[in-house]
Formats: sequence, structure tokens, C-alpha cells
Amino acid sequence: MEKFLQKKALMEKICAFLNEKYGPGTVELTLKDSYFNMREKILPHIHIVEKAKAAMEALGIAPRISPIRGGTDGARLSFMGLPCPNLFTGGQNFHSRFEYIPVEDMEKCTQLLIHLLTTC
Repeated sequence: MEKFLQKKALMEKICAFLNEKYGPGTVELTLKDSYFNMREKILPHIHIVEKAKAAMEALGIAPRISPIRGGTDGARLSFMGLPCPNLFTGGQNFHSRFEYIPVEDMEKCTQLLIHLLTTC
């Protein structure tokens, strides 16, 4: 929250500077939170996470359960009423022009999805 308030203060300062330089109303700042904590939406449906964990173990994948704040499609869908925990990140060099995911990771993800669809 501290970081958010610092960034908000900086953005407000920039807006004030631009409005002073180019005239009132040139810049308007609207902030809204789009990265929600999925925990509150996933916990009531934790059985989904448990089934995914069991499926991973059945396929020899060591699950690493790590809470994330959100910002993903799964977070958005979870807040729209469809609980969607993230199953994999799988990628490398996130949010860069060199972001990628190895084919082997995609194959494992496919195996996991097939396992979940055929056993649950």
C-alpha cells in the first residue's frame, strides 16, 4: 500500500505540473484497482486447488503453491464468479520482449488439463 501511495502522489504531482504548464483540465488522473487478491474468491473453493495439486502429483509435477495478488485472466474471472486459480506460470522473462514458454512446459500443461478433465 505504501508503494501505491507513493506512486499515486507522484502521478498527482505530474498532473499538477502539466495542468499548470498547459492549462487547467489538460490532464485528469483516475486511478482504479485492477489487480485484486484472488484469495478471497479461491478459498471458498479450495477443493479446486486440491484437485489440481493431486493431478500435478499424479503426473510427476511438483506443485509449488504460491499466493499471487492477481492481475491475470484468472483473477478477473474469479471476481466475476468463476473461481480460476492459476495452474502454471510456465514462462520465462515475464513481461519482456523475450518472454517465452518452453514447448515441454506446454506439453505438461496439456497433460495436466487432460488429467483434470478426465478424472474430476
